[in-house]
Parts: sequence; structure tokens; C-alpha cells
Amino acid sequence: MGKILVTGIGSGLGKYLYENLPNTLGLSRDNFNLIKDEDIDFVIHCAFNKENVITDYKKYLDDNIFLTQRLKSLYYNKFVYISTVDVYQENPTMYAHFKRFSETLLGKNDLILRCPMMLGPTMKPNHATKLKNNIESIGLSGDSQFNYILMSDLLEFFASGDYKEYKGVVDFVSNDLVKLEDVKNYFNSTTKLGEYVYQNNLDFSNPIFKLDEKYNKSSFEKVKQYFK
Repeated sequence: MGKILVTGIGSGLGKYLYENLPNTLGLSRDNFNLIKDEDIDFVIHCAFNKENVITDYKKYLDDNIFLTQRLKSLYYNKFVYISTVDVYQENPTMYAHFKRFSETLLGKNDLILRCPMMLGPTMKPNHATKLKNNIESIGLSGDSQFNYILMSDLLEFFASGDYKEYKGVVDFVSNDLVKLEDVKNYFNSTTKLGEYVYQNNLDFSNPIFKLDEKYNKSSFEKVKQYFK
């Protein structure tokens, strides 16, 4: 078996998979020419530039579109693209739009995993960690609803070889949503919540929990599992 190429190894899911999957190569901003001739079995493309205010448009395109094109030029058996459930939003953000653009570069045998909020040791500070740490306030309303999975769920998915069974779009999601107010209560948090309501949905095209029973878990179970 060849190596696993993981992109986006500086933080988040990419960093977590790179540190925990065996026989991995990590793609950084400067080493593409060093790894392009390696014996790569499959690619897990996590890298994405999520900046909200674009200061360098060429770099933004390079990070989010042209990099995907370059990776597709490699020789491999399987290509997995980590996308987002935000593409289902009624008013998608620029982040979601560019995820969609990148998805169109993939072939019929590639796998697109549309993922929700991920909890894991390499995640950046987010509303869940802020509630747990009792920061003074956040802008999100308690009526905001989120879908949560664990980075360890995806690690299991790749380590077990489950990814080989799928192609096209798979929504790697839990089977329900949880209100932020419930997450706050779970932490007994004193953080003051705001007024912005983040609306998620369960209108997924191909959810993993309908394909494999072991992934049929609730979002609240995932919160409790990670923060126990």
C-alpha cells in the first residue's frame, strides 16, 4: 500500500489526521514538488483558506481552486475532498461557494465528504470551547442549531478502510441537530449568548448515518463524548 497524502496539516482535521494516520505524507505550502512523485495510495484534501476578508485574490484562488487542480494531477487510487454542509445553506457564504467550486473539479470516482462542525484536539477556538471556558459573551443565539461530529470519527472512517466503499457525495453528519442553549446548559456555562441565529438543516443528500449504522449518533452524544 502506498502512502496517504494529507493536506491542510497546519491545523484542524488535516493536522489531526496527519498526526494519527500511519504512513502519511503532509502537504505544506512549499513541498508539492517534493511529494508529487511519491507512491500515493489516496489523497485526503483538507486544506482550505477560510479568510473572510480577501486581501490577496490570486492567493485565495490558488489555495482553494488551483491547489485542488494540482492535486488531481497526481497518481493515486482514491481522492477524498473534505467539504462542508454549509453548501446546503439558503444563503451560502463565500466559504461554502468556493467549496462548491472545488467540488466541481472532482471526478465520478472521487469522494466528497460534506462535514459539519468538527470537535477534536486540533480544532481552533469555537463557540463550544468558548461556552466551556465561560468567556463573557458570544454573538450566537441559544436558538442556533448545530450538527457535530468528532475528528476521531473521520480517523476511524479512514483507518478502517470504510472510505473505499463510497464515491460521490456523502454527508458525514450526525443524525440530528442540537440547540446551542442545550450545549450551554450541558457545560453549566455563564457565557452570555447573543442574537445571531445560525440555521443548520437536516436536508442532506446522502447522510452517512443512513449508509452505516455505526455512524447513527446524535450531535449531543458527540458533544458529551468529546467533552466528557
